[in-house]
Amino acid sequence: MNIHTQPAYRQSVDDVLKNYQTKKSGLSTAEVAKRIEANGYNELVTIKAEPLWRRYLRQFQDWMIILLLVSAVISGYLGDVRTTVVLIALVLFNTIIGFAQEFRAEKTMQALEKLVQARAEVYRSGKLEEIESRCLVLGDIVRLSEGESVPADVRLFQTMAFATNDFALTGESDPTRKYIHVIRADVPVANRHNIAYAGTTTATGEALGVVIAIGMDTELGRIASLSQSAPIEPSPLQLELRHIARYVTYGVTVLSLVLLIVAIAIHLPFKDALLFAVGFASSLIPQGLPAEVNTSLAQAAGKMSRAKALVKKLSAVETLGATHVICTDKTGTLTKNEMTVQQVSIGGVAYQISGLGYEPTGQLQTKGKTLSKTEIDGLSGFFRTGLMANNARLLAPDQQQSQWRVLGDPTEGALLTLAKKAGLNLEAEAQANEEVRELPFDSARKRMSSIRRHAGELTVYVKGAPEAIIECSTHIVLHGKIVPLTAALRVTLMAQHVGLAEQAMRNLLFATRHIDEALAKKGEIDDIEVGLTIQGMVSMIDPLRDAVPAAIKAAEAAHIKINIVTGDFAPTARAIARQAGLGNGRDKIIVITGEELQVMADDEVQRHALRGSIIFSRVNPEDKMRIVSLIKKAGKVVAVTGDGINDAPALKHANIGVAMGLTGTDVAKQASELVLLDDSFATLVAAIRQGRTIYANIKKGVLSCFTSNAAEMVVNFCSLILVATFGLPLAINVLQILAVDLLAELFPIAALGRDKEEGELMQARPRNQKDHILQKVSIIDILWSGGLIGILAIANYLFFFGRHDGVINPQTIAIATTLTYTTIVICQLLNIMQRRSVHGLFTRYQFSNKTFWFAMLGSIGVVLAISYVPAISTFFKSGPLALIDWLYIALAAIIFVAVREANLRLTRNRKSPLVAVPSLGAQFI
Repeated sequence: MNIHTQPAYRQSVDDVLKNYQTKKSGLSTAEVAKRIEANGYNELVTIKAEPLWRRYLRQFQDWMIILLLVSAVISGYLGDVRTTVVLIALVLFNTIIGFAQEFRAEKTMQALEKLVQARAEVYRSGKLEEIESRCLVLGDIVRLSEGESVPADVRLFQTMAFATNDFALTGESDPTRKYIHVIRADVPVANRHNIAYAGTTTATGEALGVVIAIGMDTELGRIASLSQSAPIEPSPLQLELRHIARYVTYGVTVLSLVLLIVAIAIHLPFKDALLFAVGFASSLIPQGLPAEVNTSLAQAAGKMSRAKALVKKLSAVETLGATHVICTDKTGTLTKNEMTVQQVSIGGVAYQISGLGYEPTGQLQTKGKTLSKTEIDGLSGFFRTGLMANNARLLAPDQQQSQWRVLGDPTEGALLTLAKKAGLNLEAEAQANEEVRELPFDSARKRMSSIRRHAGELTVYVKGAPEAIIECSTHIVLHGKIVPLTAALRVTLMAQHVGLAEQAMRNLLFATRHIDEALAKKGEIDDIEVGLTIQGMVSMIDPLRDAVPAAIKAAEAAHIKINIVTGDFAPTARAIARQAGLGNGRDKIIVITGEELQVMADDEVQRHALRGSIIFSRVNPEDKMRIVSLIKKAGKVVAVTGDGINDAPALKHANIGVAMGLTGTDVAKQASELVLLDDSFATLVAAIRQGRTIYANIKKGVLSCFTSNAAEMVVNFCSLILVATFGLPLAINVLQILAVDLLAELFPIAALGRDKEEGELMQARPRNQKDHILQKVSIIDILWSGGLIGILAIANYLFFFGRHDGVINPQTIAIATTLTYTTIVICQLLNIMQRRSVHGLFTRYQFSNKTFWFAMLGSIGVVLAISYVPAISTFFKSGPLALIDWLYIALAAIIFVAVREANLRLTRNRKSPLVAVPSLGAQFI
């Protein structure tokens, strides 16, 4: 291909087609395969990936890791090799885990993003096909439609009111109008108006063009090669945990210095005092929490993707759980987006259409009588209008698909099915009625027109919303005659429209007009779409999705308010809302039209939106964004669903933008944080459920972790008092303190991330996103729960020496410290178990997570090994526990559980805020 003689924007269309060895009907399949082999796929590649070794070293930039390393160096300098080994192991463990989870999260997100492949419409051997954008090759002929991303650099040769959003490439905020004429001079990218560039999006209209650059050879690829890919931003929850860890470390450092001073003051040898302070500081740093959060969020994102909800940002997982209000679209989200024409009104006569879906089999009837072929042929002009004003393709079953399906808009697909039921040959009609010009649909006009030439005559075929067609029509066909469209007829038409809409019917009016050549080719839209003659009305239904009523019931039980925000007609939306059970039969469904919304004050709109069970109908993009902004202004988390380019502002502005994966435009998907791969509202509610679950599990882990830290703090303080008062040795050594966090509790806490939803989870109110995990109530709970464990551990330590007549020697010290350690661990394991459920320890929920029980067995194995395996017990300076020691441990565990369970029930009965403490809080579960 001679493609480098001069830039494509300076070449004529014929020259571009010649140089790229293609034609307007497209390339053949064989030629496409050759070009993919020669030039590769249409995708960007990473130019400068950060080396893995550098990514790993970045883990050491964490100042808490540095603190552990300093502690290890001090321990080594003082000759405590064992503590140094454990601290180094702790550093390596956390850095490796942090690196692995960061790497895994990145790979997980890359894999998830591949689930929603960008698509492109391309002509291959004269037929329009939809393919993955990565499979485009040089010379492909592509069709660009409103709301879609431009998949490659494209030299345009046919445009229809076509403009693109080039701000991502040129910084230009307004849409750029595109043309097809040759540009004679060298101009910058922003002025090459006959090129549509990869990475931009279609703002209006449609266009055809030839692919002139793919992948890294596009203008977008050139820019990508000059920059690094943006790093994944930490989620708000991860930032909060880092904030917690930072302040905890400050506190631990201060406490360690205090302990060091106290230890020296009571004449503990300086080396022992310093080692004790270092071990104390090291053990209380919650190093594993960021890794646990990252793992939990990545696992949740993977689980959601398997459930047809693609999370584009990990932060969206946690935000979903805090959703207060859902503003959902109707078509495709609540309904199946499988339109079926059930009735048509032609010339004042109503006809019923049988058959479901897109399969073109069915009968036309009126008053119970089936129409003959002759009668149907007499109505062919009406059916032809829906066929001509149409961009969709009706596809028959094949080896890949067992059912009839539509390539394009479902509404237009239903009209194609209707035309085939009426006996029209779609291909023959398209050839016999050459399209001269198309006036694409837009949300402002609410209609679409196609100018066709047949037998030397030019006809405008128009379809659109009834009110939009009525306003630009002057005549109507009644009983075979064209009559003026009087005011009375306008009222009758709208009444018919409203009556059918209240039965959940979507109605379109068909209209036509004959025009001359000059107007057809150069006339403005407003001059063409006037003086129309209405041919009749088509009424179709988009049935409610089966799972929607149950999903709405579950969402409302979770105190989530649901509003329907749609561009559809109010009665249609109300009928669907009633079928879906919106308001659960308790709240009256209120309908607010776009016109009413315009004159409403902000506080009134906000009050309605927060109430829920509101239908905002016939709204424009600005209205939708206003509703979302007012909900956010009230401090509520709002999720918004949408599929069109007009939905993008609201999706971007919402806390959670939710795009449709099947029918959504690329613009909508790019503006969203969540993509529903099946377009189902039920999937959104399931994603919210998963968001609540993962936040609850993370919070359980955080509170459990800090409880053991509080216990260790109490033991250490009490131990120093006993050293100063009675001359007893320290109740627990440094290695045993580290073993609590590093070995005993780590895996059960990590396994909490796999806990399933508890029954009350979707009955609680949404959490306040401003609430922190560590609040006054939870901190008090951590301190008294940890304090109770610490006191029980110290009590067992004292009882041990009491039972041994105060004999102090290396053997009794080893067993006594092991008893302290084991008491802390067993009580902590019970604490973790109890925090798993709002009902405490004794509930069937405890058996819902097999992984957790394997982790618990592993922890028990660690405890036994530290006590009874000689090599391990020697390393940890531990000793074998006797049966009587285990009885004391069991007694401590029983006391701990009894106190915790009593507090749980007491605070619940009193409706105290502390009811939230035992397992995250009722408001979160």
